[in-house]
This record gives sequence, C-alpha cells and structure tokens, in this order.
Amino acid sequence: MPRRTVNFILASVLVKTFLIGLAGAVSAMAASPAIGIITASGHFTLDRSEVWGNATLFDGEKIETTNASSDVNLRNGVRVQLGGSSSASVSERRMILFKGVGQVAAPAAYEVDAGSFRIRPAGTDARVSVAYASNGFVDVAALKGEAKVNLSGGVLLASLAPGQTRRFAFQTAAGQAVVHKGCLVSKDGRYEMQDQDTDEVVEVTGDAEKLKSAVGNRDTATGTVSAAPPSISPATSVMNATMITIDSRGGCLGVAAALGASSEATQAAAAPAGAGGPAAPSGTGGGGGMSTGAKIGIIAAVAGGGVGAAVALAGHKSSTSP
Repeated sequence: MPRRTVNFILASVLVKTFLIGLAGAVSAMAASPAIGIITASGHFTLDRSEVWGNATLFDGEKIETTNASSDVNLRNGVRVQLGGSSSASVSERRMILFKGVGQVAAPAAYEVDAGSFRIRPAGTDARVSVAYASNGFVDVAALKGEAKVNLSGGVLLASLAPGQTRRFAFQTAAGQAVVHKGCLVSKDGRYEMQDQDTDEVVEVTGDAEKLKSAVGNRDTATGTVSAAPPSISPATSVMNATMITIDSRGGCLGVAAALGASSEATQAAAAPAGAGGPAAPSGTGGGGGMSTGAKIGIIAAVAGGGVGAAVALAGHKSSTSP
C-alpha cells in the first residue's frame, strides 16, 4: 500500500478520534451546565486540573485551593469564598466542604454540608462561615442573618442568631469513659444534664435513687457513653452514670425551664386510656428522640477515624443557667 494512502488513513483515524472526544466533551458539558465563575489571585485545582486566575465552574466540580483563596460567583446569585488550603464541591444548590474554611452568602435555599452537618443560611441575604477546626470540630458562624444547623437526618441541632458562633463536634464512641458537669434535671421520670462547658444535653441513666437525690443540683456525672438513642429531648446522647457527685446545690431552675424539664424528680408519663403499653416519653414523637441512624460517625479525614457516635456541641457556650 502506498505511503500516501497509509498517511491518509492514519490522518482520518486521528481526526475521527478527535471529533469523538470533542463530541464527548461537549456532551458532558451539556449534561453538567456552567453554573458560575471562579476567580483567584493564584493557582487552584479544579477537578484535578491546575488552573491560574479564573475558570468556568460546572455543577458539582471540586475546587481545591493552595495558598490563595478563591471566589466563586454563581449565576443564581450565590457567592462562595474558599480560604487557602481548602477543598469543596460546589453545586447550584449546595456546597460540600471537605476541609478548610468556606463562606457562603446565599438565600435560605442554599446548603453547606460539612461532615454530617447541614448548615443553611436563614434570610434573603444571609451569610455563614463554616470551618474545620482541630480534633474534628466544625465551627459555624452566622455572619449575617441566622444559620440553622441540622444533622443529615434532619434533626435540628441549633439556630444561630446573627453574630453568633458555635462549635460542633462528634462525641466519643459507645463504651468509652465520659465525664459531664452541669445541672441534672428530670423529665417524664428520666434524667438529663446540660454540660456547663459544652452546652451538650445528655440523657443520664444509672442508679435511680442516686439520680433522684442529685436532681436539681450542679453535679459531676462519671460513666460511659451508651449506644442507645436518647428517649427524651433535647438530649443528643445517653451516658450510663456509675457515679454522681453533687458539686453545689440548687441553681438549676433556668436550665430546667430551657429544657422543658423539672428541677425535681418527675414520674413517667401515664399511658393513655386503652393503650396497651407505657406512653412514649415526651419529645420522642414515636421516633425515640434522635434515632440510631442519626448517630453518625464523622469522616476519617476529619476525626482520624469514623466512630458511631452522637453529635455534641462544644465551646462558644451560651449557658441557659441563671
């Protein structure tokens, strides 16, 4: 076969391959439309491709910054800012923050996911900041307007007022030792404590007489984390107390009122007439408080290993005690 014919065949194959690849790229772009523009004062990575300065963003693409921060303007009016050494996947309706810090100015319909937390700005022109801190903590700040923080299952953890910052963390695994200090209160014959250092509310189980004698006081409860879901709200976890120490008597009326509980021991809720069994504890709504499915382990990249645990609130406390 003449060399000219061979070259022509090879050229035809190359052109055809190029056209097929181009068609695939166009098809992919059509399936994932452009949603905005990214700008930065240096390098960043967009879906594993290094970019300098600016680029078009397609729905769901992953942005990774190095030293320079990046600014994303979506066509729906949402503005996303990523700090240095951060990474996130950005879509029209939500941003998934994998590491670092992200700030979003958006209406309430936009969502920021960090681990198993779902953060939504509340208001037409709200602005929130979400950042991974050390040891698996996630800091959420309502910079403008309110911010609502939920678990992925829909359980509302907190509503942050404008200017408020709160730190969220994942608790220790079931069976591990734990100590809580705070007001022990009672609801429907059960007991819960608001930790004075973290604002976390835990259901406390253990010796009924010891708990009854300690209720209404500021106590130190020592025990282990239970794998069982809490049966009263707004507790987000359960601890099996092996020792209760009264630190100071009284001073828990404010905490009791805020938690919808009592500073004195209460009786279990009576079963309704004709019911075949005991009534469900107040606040469970048939779902047993926070379901086992809501007790989600944090991703290994953040906490150093996934552990099935409930969610805790830590730091930046605004105690309900008087």
